[in-house]
Amino acid sequence: MAQRRPDVILVNGPSSAGKTTLCRALQAAIDAPYLVTGFDDFVFMAAPRYYRGADTARQDAHDAFTALGAEMAIVSPPGAPLAVEARFGPVFRRLLDAMAPAVRSLVEAGNRVIFDHVLHDQAMAESCRRAFAGLDLLSVGVTCPIEILEARERARGDRVLGRARGLAAVVHGFVDYDLMVDTGANSAEACVATIVTALQR
Repeated sequence: MAQRRPDVILVNGPSSAGKTTLCRALQAAIDAPYLVTGFDDFVFMAAPRYYRGADTARQDAHDAFTALGAEMAIVSPPGAPLAVEARFGPVFRRLLDAMAPAVRSLVEAGNRVIFDHVLHDQAMAESCRRAFAGLDLLSVGVTCPIEILEARERARGDRVLGRARGLAAVVHGFVDYDLMVDTGANSAEACVATIVTALQR
């Protein structure tokens, strides 16, 4: 049976959902060469002073540089489970706006791409829609129960606590997916099998 080979496989979900593991496993399972790039790859192109502390359990750094880059803000009311959102300054907003067009450039150079993304807001979703217009796109939503996300977040130590909850409430509000996978209920291998099955035609 022939396998569909989309130009872009957009994999979107909250922090700590296991998207990177899933994307690498998917890359290995597909019988065509795919590049994998993601949100974090672009973020780490920036000088660390612009996101200082955002890759730790708690961001204590707030200064002129983080104001231009990324700062974490608590958005949950007192007494509620901790939820944190990222607030992006102009340096990071330019970076965010360049992500999907950069993926488009990779495709136009003859590559297929698995894009490990975290859609924080409507502007990022619109950037993807514009950049991927006319391409063969498969969109995959990655879900995971909040208690598992938060346990992974605590165990990792490289995410601000509360990010998973803050993202889980918004990240899936911008895309009509071709399919969704649950990394809490299923292994990465099972999720990959679901995606590969969807590619059969």
